[in-house]
Amino acid sequence: MCSTDALHCDDAAVIVGELDRVRRNLAALEAERTMLLDALRRANESHEELIVTMGDVEGAPGSKGGAADASDWVARSTRAEVACVLRVSERAAATLIAEARVLCADLPATTEALRCGDISYAHARALVEDAQLFRPLDRGAFEQAVLSGRLDVTANRFAHRCRRVREHLDPETIDERSERAARSRGVTVQPARDGMGWLMAYGPIMQVQLAHTLLTGTAMDETAAGDPRTMSQLRFDALVDAVLRSGRPVGLVDGADAASLRPVRVGVTLTVPALTLLGRGDEPAVIDGYGPIPLDVAKTLAAGADSWRRVLTHPVTGVRLCLDRETYRVPAALRAWLADRDGTCRFPGCDRAASSCDVDHTDDWADGGCTDHDNLAHLCRTHHRLKHHTRWWARFEDELLVWTSPSGHEHATGPREDREPALTRLRQ
Repeated sequence: MCSTDALHCDDAAVIVGELDRVRRNLAALEAERTMLLDALRRANESHEELIVTMGDVEGAPGSKGGAADASDWVARSTRAEVACVLRVSERAAATLIAEARVLCADLPATTEALRCGDISYAHARALVEDAQLFRPLDRGAFEQAVLSGRLDVTANRFAHRCRRVREHLDPETIDERSERAARSRGVTVQPARDGMGWLMAYGPIMQVQLAHTLLTGTAMDETAAGDPRTMSQLRFDALVDAVLRSGRPVGLVDGADAASLRPVRVGVTLTVPALTLLGRGDEPAVIDGYGPIPLDVAKTLAAGADSWRRVLTHPVTGVRLCLDRETYRVPAALRAWLADRDGTCRFPGCDRAASSCDVDHTDDWADGGCTDHDNLAHLCRTHHRLKHHTRWWARFEDELLVWTSPSGHEHATGPREDREPALTRLRQ
């Protein structure tokens, strides 16, 4: 072996050693985060009087008297604070808090293995997921059985072990568990880039596998007939035909017109740059809840809409018209302007579309707040109620809405970014 090869081996050995050190440090940090999450939960539960106000939500029906008890609002506030600090959704924050509660209370050996770097958080999460199916008193036996095996395996193999052990120890039959799990079936949408998105179906494996087999069969028939599309494209097009075209033959999605689709009532809010509307610009249209899309796609989506609300933006400055702000009730024109400015709920991390949110006075009308663009913001009902039932509060600083949590930490949200002209963004 030449000296160059030996040097390379030495360098690689050092790098691999550093990777292992970083892996262990990351696991230790995950363990620390877990303990902090549970400590925060317990601290908030012990001092609920510093979090809950149980005030009424202005303008919200049925808000008198506090719709939920204090412990529920403490949990909501904790979840919101964790989401803000970790930059995750509140659903993800709730999952992390629940996992921390189980790990710290019922699975000390798992927590220690995580702290020492013997397992990753993905391993710990797999164990928690199955441990939650047992009574707290029975989780220790389950944990001991799982951790008695080798720990230097992938998280996927570790999860398989957890399921095998659970199946052996769980007194409830798999049929009973499957029946209960089937009640959580559903379909969700996740936007992707370039005008695309994921349609995800979650349900019993037999039905999911059968649906995939039928789509594959249709794709194979089309391939045998000489269709040039890939199998993945053919599966998707067959699914669209089955759902949207009511049994019409499989056709090219790109060439389909709106008339071939089932009639569906939709509400479409588009922002169209003025030069694009006049045919002298190429900035894309923006659709609420997604972002930039090609203009021809926007026209196709809007073909079945009952009405349009068109928002024209200045091609350089993006300046919008300032509307009437002198009454308690928000005028329709001002409400439309605010929806265009906010786009979503203005609580940190919340992506609920403005169209399904309340318009809230940041400084309450009863306390002297006025109906002005810099005192109004869209809040979904969950965060509207959080603001009025707990000690979360907000203030405007220019266009930023700055939130202060019961612990005193600040988190800011700005107006929607997809309204900014492209030239301005490039200059920044």
